[in-house]
Amino acid sequence: MLMLFLYKILSIIVINKKMISFVTPILILKKMKKIYTLLLTFFSVAIFAQGSINFDEPTNWVQGAGLFTAYSDHGYNDGVFSAIGASVIRNSTAVTDGFPGANGTYSFRLRDNASSSLTMTIASGGVGNFSFAARRWDNSPATNFTVEYSTNGGTDWTFSSTIDAAVTTDSDWKTVNGVINSSNANIQIRIRSNGTTERIMVDDFAWTAPTSDPTLIISSPSNGTTYNPATTAVNVSLSVSNFIVANPGSGNGHIRYTVNGGTAISKFNTTPIELTSLIPNSYTIYVELVDDTGTPISPAVNTTVFFTIEGYYIVNSINDVRLDVLDYGIGRYYQINSEAIVTYARTPRNQKYIQDATAAILIDDAGNVITNTFAIGDGMTGFRGQTTYFNDLLQIVPLENIAPSSTGNTITPEVVTIANIIGNVELYESELVRINNVTFADGNGTNTFAGNVTYNISDGNTMEFRTFLTEVDYVVNSNIIPDVTRDVIVLVSKNVATPRVVARSFVDVNTLSTNDFNAIEGLTMYPNPLKGNTLFLTSTANANMSVQIFDVLGKEVLKSNVINNAVNVSGLNAGVYIVKITEEGKTATRKLVIQ
Repeated sequence: MLMLFLYKILSIIVINKKMISFVTPILILKKMKKIYTLLLTFFSVAIFAQGSINFDEPTNWVQGAGLFTAYSDHGYNDGVFSAIGASVIRNSTAVTDGFPGANGTYSFRLRDNASSSLTMTIASGGVGNFSFAARRWDNSPATNFTVEYSTNGGTDWTFSSTIDAAVTTDSDWKTVNGVINSSNANIQIRIRSNGTTERIMVDDFAWTAPTSDPTLIISSPSNGTTYNPATTAVNVSLSVSNFIVANPGSGNGHIRYTVNGGTAISKFNTTPIELTSLIPNSYTIYVELVDDTGTPISPAVNTTVFFTIEGYYIVNSINDVRLDVLDYGIGRYYQINSEAIVTYARTPRNQKYIQDATAAILIDDAGNVITNTFAIGDGMTGFRGQTTYFNDLLQIVPLENIAPSSTGNTITPEVVTIANIIGNVELYESELVRINNVTFADGNGTNTFAGNVTYNISDGNTMEFRTFLTEVDYVVNSNIIPDVTRDVIVLVSKNVATPRVVARSFVDVNTLSTNDFNAIEGLTMYPNPLKGNTLFLTSTANANMSVQIFDVLGKEVLKSNVINNAVNVSGLNAGVYIVKITEEGKTATRKLVIQ
């Protein structure tokens, strides 16, 4: 009977969003393991529910001086509830940083400057507890908003909490809680920017009626919060009303809490519970109000929060990261044990392109976590970071500073064709490669390079050369676009589904095309990726050819002559390899993926 009852309650929660919209959008999107928390939240809120607003009714929105899609003084009115923004947008459900921009249809988006705020007013009935859902736009910079309330129409403001990096640990929706417990009319709750901050979205506001009974809430962290592996301390913030927490004989009693069901700890004030020396694990914090003897008060007043500190996935190559993302998606944390070499470093967002023998990836470090200087050819070993996407390009965000593990490494770009890149751009993402016999469609002897412009290049097939590295010399100096065939060295990128490349310097695009020792004319290696046992190689000369195949550690695993344009690789395991091909004294290298 209990399970049937819970099932019916959950069905109501899912079906009738309007009924309890302040609970379901935040928690239904979580993993199924959080249903327990959902039910607890429902029961605790439904008993005292006073009102909830999901911002989804179009006719309740009040347009400000500009369009709803532009920052202005937009508002929302629904019965005793009203909201007015300063420099806000009516946000849609469009996904940013992997999560929807609204839980239903609309939300408020607050801007990333000091003028942005959102003030919500409850005209009558008072407010006991309140809650709302909030999520960050992405993580650059960190969020920095104050939540405060007024019980006298905005004359005086009382601090409630801060929405900062400790709350918005990722871009998923979080629950922000507060306690007012006043029966006054025109209670106001305000969310205001503290200056430099990331944008946030606000949705699903709810409040309960004031009560004279003792109440206890955990204002942060939000249930289900995930912290990165570098986290060793978490503060659990508490709000208590109608109960004086003090030493025995000086109040109504005190707080008692446990961590993962361990020994109960007594606390005689309402300052945050400071948890230290934490390691990657899941944590459940149970908090209750007790009398001076340590006996739970009656009726019982308690609450629970759970959070997780993620661990690192230890991998031996960049390609291992890419394969794991294909299986499990972005957001995991990795320690890359191989030495990766920097192929380009730039000041904007402190970005670095790195690659090892298997693959490449872009480090996006907008928070300047890496403070040590890296130059082209420097190595880094043991890099730690979290994967993200930007326009479908896989990136990794560092969690810790790292120093060069070596310097002066030579990078030999893999020779590829435009057809190779277009056919499997993920195989070459962020890699430094060489494309031979390239012409620029805009090269006429007078046209010059400019920043953030797309140029078409061709080697028989065509793709985009996009100058998004606006700091490079050929953009800054407005160098003339080559008007004759060149061999180009470029970094491979993409914009959503469109492959594109960019050069690091004018030297990289201004090498006269030659059929030198590292370019076997017409060389083709297929299939790649390889699922069978036979690798085929052809060239224009169709002369005697031999191959050496190396694993990611540089160990030769196969040496063979090419017979009838074929090489038997049945003895090789699935993985990434480097193939060195030799024909008539000329050599070329290719990356091979065996599945």
